[in-house]
Formats: sequence, structure tokens, C-alpha cells
Amino acid sequence: MTLSGVLSAIVTPFTPDGEEVDEAALRALVDQNIDDGVDGFVPAGGTGEFSVLSHQERLRLVEIVVEQTSGRAGVLAHTGATSTREAVALSKHAQRIGATAIMLATPYYELIGFEEAFAYYAAVADATDLPICAYNFPPSTGLHLDVDFLVRLAEKIPQVKFVKDSSANIAQMNTLLSDYSDKITYFNGEDVLILPALMLRAPGMVMGIANFLTPALSKMHKASQAGDDAAAVAMWRKINPVIRILGTGSYNSGVKTACEILGLRVGPTRAPVSPYTPQRYEQLKTALKTLDPQLVTGAARVR
Repeated sequence: MTLSGVLSAIVTPFTPDGEEVDEAALRALVDQNIDDGVDGFVPAGGTGEFSVLSHQERLRLVEIVVEQTSGRAGVLAHTGATSTREAVALSKHAQRIGATAIMLATPYYELIGFEEAFAYYAAVADATDLPICAYNFPPSTGLHLDVDFLVRLAEKIPQVKFVKDSSANIAQMNTLLSDYSDKITYFNGEDVLILPALMLRAPGMVMGIANFLTPALSKMHKASQAGDDAAAVAMWRKINPVIRILGTGSYNSGVKTACEILGLRVGPTRAPVSPYTPQRYEQLKTALKTLDPQLVTGAARVR
């Protein structure tokens, strides 16, 4: 199965106390996202709160998503970790259970450089056969995977096929899509760059908002691929107010709040991340109400 189109950086539903992964809610969310038109999932990513999950929870999370998709959508399992050892273990597990590909953020907290990052990706490639997606998110990892590094990675490690770029670096996006699309496939991972990425015909996106906005994102992507830029721009103008709200405060809290408002049971974020304040909740709820119901998850239309 190839990876392209709208990939949901799927949230991790928790029980109301935040102590356990709500497996039933996760399965229901996978089914609803597929009904909404999603092309793939990224479990245990940033929006999936991987940094507050145990090793066993991360394993189980990917297992559930692979089981529930049952071949209906791709699964790009995030297996990045603070140690190469754990990243290898998570990646081997993802391959064993049938993930489509793996995505790896570079180790964080203990800062590393390009040579260590290269060795990290090489070690995972040596341990697995799955295609690899490099995950560039310098605000969280402390290392910006620039164009030269990404091209070198793809040339030297053939399994590196993709990059999810959440750096919000529009110049880098332009260069990768315009000059190096034959070497590495670019997935936009930054909400505010959805429109310019699509204008440059980006083949895919990995979005937290796809948990509840897949219909709109799918329409935008299809319009872009068909060369109907006007339709993509019109859609962007409709969803931009919601994206602007989510861009302030905790993104994960915002995505989960939007899901709950629209009828998707996902539970709270796990501490130490705080839930939305009542004021933010009402602001987001008001913005979501302005959207055409056909642009949001079908769960909102059956309430």
C-alpha cells in the first residue's frame, strides 16, 4: 500500500481519568476517520501524545490501529524514541504486526547532531525492511533536518522514502517539492502551510486536524491534485479560523476538544498537558459551528 493523501496524526483516546488507553474509542475513531475519507494513520505520533505513553502502550496502540484498519488505510507508525535501542524495538514490532511504514522523530532531550541522527536512521534501516519517514520537528527535537541532510539520508539509506516536515520552513518545503521530489516524498506536517503545500502539489499531509476535518482536507487535496487551485483556496478560507485557534495554546488539547465537540469520544490529554479552558472551549466551539457540516467528521451529523 502506498502512502499519500490525507494521513491522520490520530489522537490517543484515554479513559476519563487519563490513566488508560480507551481501546474501544480508538477503534471507533479509526472507523469514523476511514468513513470520513482518510487515506492513512500515524499512530503514536506527536498528536497521539507518544511522549506520555509507556513502551507497552505504544506497542498496543500501533497494534490496534493496524488491526482496525484491516488494510483499508495505510499505517505509518511513529517509532521514534530517545534511544536508538528503543526505536529499533518499536520499529521491529511495527514491521512484525503489518504496519505500512515507520516514521521516526530524532532523539530529543539529549541533543544530537547530524552524524548521530544519520546513524540513528541507519540502525533502524538495518533492523527492519519497512519504508522510513524522517520526522522533522525542530521545536521538539532540537535538531532541524535540513535539505542537505534529508537528501543525503534518502540517497545513502534507500529505505528513507518520505519526510514529514513540521518545521514550518516554507523555503525548505519549496526546495524539497520543487527540486528533490524524485529523491524524497514530502508530507506537510504544519497546519498553517496546508495551502502553500497543496499549491506546490505536495502528495500528502500528516495532520492532527484530520481527526475531525478529514472531509475538508480530502476535498482540498483532491482539488489540488486535479489542478483546481481555486477550490482549494476557497476551502482553506473556510477552515483557516479553526486552524488559527488551534495554533494558540496546546495543540493536542485543541484537537481533542474539537473531537469531543463534534461527537468523537477521545477523552482528555494526559498530564502534564492541561485541558482547554472554558473560554477557549467556547471560542473553538463557535468557530466549528460556522463550518459546513459536510466539511467535518460525519460523527457530528449523527448526534
